Amino acid sequence: MNDLQQYFEDRKQFVELLEAVGISTLKEFSAVDPFTVLPELHQAKRILKLETEIPTAPVFREWVAQALTASRAASPDSITQAAGSILPLATPVNTTEKTGKTPKVLPPERKSALPTRKSAASKSQSREEYNYRPAKPASVQKQPKTYLRKKGIKHLTPFRTWIGAIAVLLFFASSISAIVLTTMMLLNGERGWQIICLCFGPWILALILYLAVALPRKSLGCRAPLFSFKKYNRNKAAHHIPLFGYVFATALHIFLFNWFRCPACGSAQQLGGKSPAETGRH
Repeated sequence: MNDLQQYFEDRKQFVELLEAVGISTLKEFSAVDPFTVLPELHQAKRILKLETEIPTAPVFREWVAQALTASRAASPDSITQAAGSILPLATPVNTTEKTGKTPKVLPPERKSALPTRKSAASKSQSREEYNYRPAKPASVQKQPKTYLRKKGIKHLTPFRTWIGAIAVLLFFASSISAIVLTTMMLLNGERGWQIICLCFGPWILALILYLAVALPRKSLGCRAPLFSFKKYNRNKAAHHIPLFGYVFATALHIFLFNWFRCPACGSAQQLGGKSPAETGRH
């Protein structure tokens, strides 16, 4: 049992949900950003079809803040009660003794308007309280941004997606080599079907491999094609290399770092071993 499972001893499915989004240690959990992690938890719960409850933003922020100080995660009821006890109670003030005047009596119309104003203020206050806000403990240093660390939810077909990325890279490499060899041989004055087979034979094999392996691969979140050259709306966070486009950049990122961002929705997805939640579901 690692430190994260010991911290959430009574919530084993919640630990599986954290592992599905790439959080496997208590130190990593103490440095997360709730504004980023909570939407990924809801997305992973929907994809993996788990029944565990995801806490609200104030409870999740309190768990992150107490990750390195408390031995176990506090219950949501105790956190809400502690937050309610901090609010000071208003003491009534007798204004008649100081001023000597009787208080004004509001008409019934004004009295009925007061509760609506208070309810609107309470709604806005609760809305601000339950918004996603980044909360990081001061004792934990901010980790530097790196592409080597896997991010996002785990893809259900990691090996096929990785093979599809290899097929895309081979297709680009064979296309560039065919263009270079054809240009050099035409400049040297060489002709014949042997030259055509030498230049375009590997390209045809790479094209067949691309159509059979890479083109059917899709994103886990929005089911958009990963390695398709079809024009559709690309996300701003998608991988892109000038003069090479989105397909080559996504395949190269998968080959180097073993994770990628969907070119359509921008969600981070990692390729690796299956989590305990996925193993139990299958």
